[in-house]
Amino acid sequence: ERDLIIITAKPVEPSENEQRFNARARSAKLRVAEKLR
Repeated sequence: ERDLIIITAKPVEPSENEQRFNARARSAKLRVAEKLR
């Protein structure tokens, strides 16, 4: 059995506008999962 349900199929990446004003955002990748237990 799985303990997690993946909410986002692909990592969410920052917009080009966010990257322009926040250089450290370029490498950011947000992954979303829900813990079942």
